[in-house]
Amino acid sequence: MSEKIMAFNDENGKRIEYAILEQKLICGKEYVAMAPVKDKSHIEIYKINFDKDWNETLSEVDSETEINMFKQVSSLKF
Repeated sequence: MSEKIMAFNDENGKRIEYAILEQKLICGKEYVAMAPVKDKSHIEIYKINFDKDWNETLSEVDSETEINMFKQVSSLKF
């Protein structure tokens, strides 16, 4: 299976590619763990949000509770 890659522009407009490492549904909410392709040791967790038209956006997870929930069900090593 090939690695899934998403690209984003940072605050300076520089394009950064992220590898999607894992996606989990926890308590009815969808979470995704990603890391920059060039530094896969820096794992970031995001919540996937959907609007009324099913357009998705990502919001970085800052809550220790949510981060710990993800880590408990994750197969990744943090």
